[in-house]
Amino acid sequence: MDVTVELREHVLTSVLDTAHSVFGQELAAEIDPITAGFDSIASLQLASVLEEELGVDCTLEDVFDASSFAGLADILAERIDAASR
Repeated sequence: MDVTVELREHVLTSVLDTAHSVFGQELAAEIDPITAGFDSIASLQLASVLEEELGVDCTLEDVFDASSFAGLADILAERIDAASR
C-alpha cells in the first residue's frame, strides 16, 4: 500500500506521544517497545489509547510484534489507509 508521508508522520507522532504519556519519558522511534521496558500492562495501555485516538484496531500483539515504535506506526498507518479506501 502507498501510505502518504503525512499519514505516517501523524501516526508516528501519535505513537510516540502516547508512549511518552504511558511510560513517562521520551522514546526514540527506532526503539523496540519491549526493549524500552514496556511490559504487558503498559503495552495494553498503549494499544488501547492508540486504538481510541486513531480509530483503528491496535492489539497487544501489534505492540509486541513491532520491531520499533516506528514499525508500530507503519502497521497502524497502513490500517488507517486501508480503511479509508
